Amino acid sequence: MSSESVNAGGATLPAYGMPVRALANGEVDADGYLRRNPSELPWNVFRIHGPLDEERLATAVERVTLATDVLHLRLRATDAGPRLERREPVPLKLETVDVPVTVTEGRLSTEAAAVVAPVVFDKPDLRADPVGRVVLVRATQAGEEQEPLLAFSFDHSVLDGWALGLITRAVAGAYRSPGHTPRGRDFAGFLRDLPEESVRARSLARWQDLLAPYPLPGPPLELPGSTPPAAFQDDGHFDGPLSERLPGALSEAAARSGLSRAAVLLAATSLAAGLWSDGPQPLLSLRHGHTRPEDVLVVGPLVEPVVLLPPSPEPATVGDWITAHARANEDLPPTYGRSIREVAPLAPRTIGVNILPPARPLALGPRTRATTATRDFLAPLWQGERPVGPATAAIWLNYYMDRPDCVEATLAYDTRALPDPRPLLDTVTAVVEASAHEPDLTTAALRTRVRALAS
Repeated sequence: MSSESVNAGGATLPAYGMPVRALANGEVDADGYLRRNPSELPWNVFRIHGPLDEERLATAVERVTLATDVLHLRLRATDAGPRLERREPVPLKLETVDVPVTVTEGRLSTEAAAVVAPVVFDKPDLRADPVGRVVLVRATQAGEEQEPLLAFSFDHSVLDGWALGLITRAVAGAYRSPGHTPRGRDFAGFLRDLPEESVRARSLARWQDLLAPYPLPGPPLELPGSTPPAAFQDDGHFDGPLSERLPGALSEAAARSGLSRAAVLLAATSLAAGLWSDGPQPLLSLRHGHTRPEDVLVVGPLVEPVVLLPPSPEPATVGDWITAHARANEDLPPTYGRSIREVAPLAPRTIGVNILPPARPLALGPRTRATTATRDFLAPLWQGERPVGPATAAIWLNYYMDRPDCVEATLAYDTRALPDPRPLLDTVTAVVEASAHEPDLTTAALRTRVRALAS
């Protein structure tokens, strides 16, 4: 048991993981409570196909959110350190909004985008607002393609991307079986079972030696037209599907190497960045904190920032490089909710990468399914200007692998380091294709190939 006393039924719990950083960097009121979180919201938008009982859905949302203990906790800075204080449990209410049409020419309609955008982008006032929203958007005009849309969003102080998937599946389960609420271990139980502080400290200290050979921010990129900036900002954005060749090559590379598709994609991204720089690239990343099988169903903000290390020594061939990267990162030390920043620099890094957990289709009934909207369908959400601010990486790349036949991505990047994202994205595809079809190709030969193609 952790040396910190945790009472599952008590008023406070020790804060865990990224929320501690939110408390340090966010807007805090005079009482020490986190009022506005600087982190983006975990969210998802589903397209519903088939008949829907809205009253039944509203009941499922209330039942699941009332039963999820972490949704009733609020971050507060105290003399005893960052704590999570319990509030009186209050369920989230399903909001319903009507618009003329939800879909226009195969994409989110302008009217629906105006409703969904504040749900998924606007951060709540955590002292006054609920920690999440569940919104059903309905079309008033009849039409075959005018399906309802269901948007979920939560503050990052209570959920991460993994937990968002657990919540949405729980709502679907409660919709199918009224009276039943699927649940894993609660968040208080997870905290209670953390190791002793001495174990956590030793694990964290291992990062100091691991990161010592890789000073910040990492080798600058040598992409066409790039100029290494002194500090990073996110003034460039990309949202959409990657090469249509990528999914098939990714599956073949995974089958050949025995790795998961995600492991291949992470390794390919690291190698692709290295092919465009003078030296190996450690990647700033996020790990979802579920290091034990019994924690997989724990709903909470368990995401852990980590650094993915390049293999050392670096193998000569693409196939060996991919598998060596996976081996180098398969047993990284757990942080147990502490920040690597306590023992070693974490950011800024040249490249940041994350693979969002797939949001599987939700089975709401025999003839009703909710499927995650693609980045292309949601493109109207990102129309217009976006705010520019400081960034933890010159390029932050999020991959979405909800469908086996498509890999989608969002990029927030510094246009000085990455004037055009396509050469880097094309290089990721080239690395995956080489891993699938030419595993004995040397990395030096691949570097020559991708740079020649880009020029």
